[in-house]
Amino acid sequence: MEDKDIKRPMGPQEALIAELISQCNGGIQLVTIARFETPQHATDVIDALRHIHARHPMMRARILAGDTLCWACDVPFDRIDLRREGMGEGFDLETFYASEAARALDIASASWRAVLLADQAGDVVSIALIFNHGAVDGRSSLVVLNDLDRLLNDPGLSTLPSLPLLPSVERLLAAAGLSGDRTLLPDVRPETMWPVTRPAPGADRRRHGFLRIVPTPTIDALHARCRSEGLHLASAFAAAAYQAAKGLPNRTNYTAIIAPTDVRAECVPPVPGDTVGEFVSAINLLLGPDFDGASLIDVARELQRQFIQNRPPSLLLEPDIPHATIRAQAEQTAAASDVFASGICVTDIGDLDALSGRKVGLRDVMVMPSQTHGIHPIMIAIVTTSAGTCLTFGYSTPMQTHGVARTYGDRYIAALKTLAIPG
Repeated sequence: MEDKDIKRPMGPQEALIAELISQCNGGIQLVTIARFETPQHATDVIDALRHIHARHPMMRARILAGDTLCWACDVPFDRIDLRREGMGEGFDLETFYASEAARALDIASASWRAVLLADQAGDVVSIALIFNHGAVDGRSSLVVLNDLDRLLNDPGLSTLPSLPLLPSVERLLAAAGLSGDRTLLPDVRPETMWPVTRPAPGADRRRHGFLRIVPTPTIDALHARCRSEGLHLASAFAAAAYQAAKGLPNRTNYTAIIAPTDVRAECVPPVPGDTVGEFVSAINLLLGPDFDGASLIDVARELQRQFIQNRPPSLLLEPDIPHATIRAQAEQTAAASDVFASGICVTDIGDLDALSGRKVGLRDVMVMPSQTHGIHPIMIAIVTTSAGTCLTFGYSTPMQTHGVARTYGDRYIAALKTLAIPG
């Protein structure tokens, strides 16, 4: 492989994430934790990870610093940090997430690491994958889980060829005529920047996340209600976020919701679904005081209108932003602030089985970027599996409190159940 085939300049989103990881105490590195339905032999899991590493260039990526940041996709598998830990009866997922998210990746050396959590017999019960989010987005983390499950069930797939290194998402959208002047972070109105509980710079923020699973019958009922109302499920997930926000202290009369969206299909050429990388843009949604008395289904209907209306401009990303501008944005985000820079983030990452085209033998999937960037008052990441829909709620202290975050999670699930009731 020639040198030019394993290196390329980073796109603005990738570079901003790299700067945030460096300046915000590991902020926005992506933690993915999943439980195997059937315990696996550790050697089999490691062999599968070796093949995944060889297949995807961004799994082999490291960052080269300079006047601009570049990827070098040349990291050998034996340099990846792989740990094994026992998973006893006292295992606590939230504590484990906080601990792993607090261990900042050395992104100049590798784009990921893994922890194999084993039972008393030594078999792997769960796996944690910690990624440089600039190299692996949420949808891509599901690609990795799918590849892992496929290889464990059919080792013959290890002969699959390595995929090519693609240009940045901004370049791929520009090739589709979608280049624009979008700023690095989504623009939100000042009145949607809710006050933090206590300001703290990036180095003093602590990341937290907790998992809640909504059973499949409830989600099936929610699907049915959405179909009957002509609504997409993403609109219901966003409406629940708005409803739950009514209980947040210091909330203003305006609620901004940031909805990351996968843009692989809009790129030229289209990015294949089995590619690992960062292929996301963010759609801005906004509800003001005129919706305070609206029904949940009417809120979902308005948010769906905004999803459709706001999606095209959300794709107009600027492919050429000076590194000095990117660094300055990260420094501003890392500084202590009295307000959250943006709204509630709701990302429907997808249905693992539907994306894979088969039943995947993984459940209890937790996906959450470290929230020490301090951008959102709370973030909800949603992954559906055959065992139910997994909701991960992420936040950082002292900017947000544990109690407020848990109350928000309870209110969010209650809103989903209300939406699932036939109207």
